[in-house]
Amino acid sequence: MAARRRSLNSSTNLNLRMPVEISERDWKVFRELRPVALGRLCDQILAEAKSTIERPGKSSHEKYLSLYKLIQERDDDIARGFNDFRRSTALGQIGIIHKQGLFTGEELHRFSPETLRIVEMYAPIPNA
Repeated sequence: MAARRRSLNSSTNLNLRMPVEISERDWKVFRELRPVALGRLCDQILAEAKSTIERPGKSSHEKYLSLYKLIQERDDDIARGFNDFRRSTALGQIGIIHKQGLFTGEELHRFSPETLRIVEMYAPIPNA
């Protein structure tokens, strides 16, 4: 097993025993940008909800059911990117939030190159 782990580590340049942690600098940036991104996602959801309930030709009950389904689906989006806010989950959350399109290119480029390499695994990063 140890030989297999060494082989895997050397072939992928990963150290499986060392967890990847966010730097203090990037943690501070994330703590600042997270509420901005959450606000953007909530604005998107509220716009979708408004569109759903203003849909002509649907009964009130049909609108309610559509709204209920929308909120359930979009709550999953919020949970993936914003629940369990800890340093140990930050890099994954930054990647998910980026994949959801909630950071501007300028905001993304406030993170270190190391963090951006991880975030790029979730979605391409635009040039600043």
